[in-house]
Amino acid sequence: MESLKFNELAEKLIQYAIRAPSGHNSQPWKFQISENEIIIVPDLTKHLDVVDTSDKELYISIGCALKNLQVAASHFGYDSDYVYKDKKIFITLNKKEDNVTADDDTLFNAINKRHTHRGKFSGEKIPEEQLQRVENKKNSSMSDNAFKDELVEWMRFNKNHIQETQNGLCYNVLGFPPTPQFLGKKIIKMFLNPSGQNKTDDAVNASTSHFCLFTVKEPTIENYIELGTLLEEYLLKVTSSGLAYSFSNQPCEVLKIYETLKAELKVNDYPGVIIRLGYGKEPSNFSPREKPDIQIL
Repeated sequence: MESLKFNELAEKLIQYAIRAPSGHNSQPWKFQISENEIIIVPDLTKHLDVVDTSDKELYISIGCALKNLQVAASHFGYDSDYVYKDKKIFITLNKKEDNVTADDDTLFNAINKRHTHRGKFSGEKIPEEQLQRVENKKNSSMSDNAFKDELVEWMRFNKNHIQETQNGLCYNVLGFPPTPQFLGKKIIKMFLNPSGQNKTDDAVNASTSHFCLFTVKEPTIENYIELGTLLEEYLLKVTSSGLAYSFSNQPCEVLKIYETLKAELKVNDYPGVIIRLGYGKEPSNFSPREKPDIQIL
């Protein structure tokens, strides 16, 4: 494979990789392209000090980006393998001898449609095999000023703010009207409180059809990356099936509640991600992504 052609392919695949979900839409990844490998480099400048102190969610997000890249590679006729070493993910591609399967196309077509649902679900139960239910534990994160400060720092309050950053939690995706940045921060902090958040969570949970819990055997970087690949594949299947999902991760982010959740589940596995499933409306807006040329080193 000629170097230039490989570079073109790699850049195309990276465009799909960066469509992966991440905490606060922080997009904690960078990419390198060598002669025959694509390398994913964790961007630790996107570390979330409060809600992801161990970088668990950061590496899960990188696993999601990896899965998107693999799905896209398969769609364009390539098998892929990866290895994690030297704190990076090295991905090799090989031309496939057989044809792309319908399942590959189904997952590939879902990459640009996948989104995190905002707000309540329809309340209708999903007519499929019962998924494991978990109780969404109440938590005190909205009482934590550090939690609120970090959340607000990743919010984008108007079009100019979005264009400047191309990341974060955007006002139009969340269903808010645009405001000047200084005013938006004050308003959001006024409404971020335990009582208001619990009411919102209760309404969303009541409309949820199922909860799904993803766990790992051991809390290692390699396991979190693998969990991310499995999670993203699942989310793409959810999307292609016409279902909606949202994250309910605070029980996995707040240490005391995390330990309680682990104990009450009576399993040795470590909780990684909790998602809600249901039916929801198509979004009017999608979260922005930083341009690939910014993310390629």
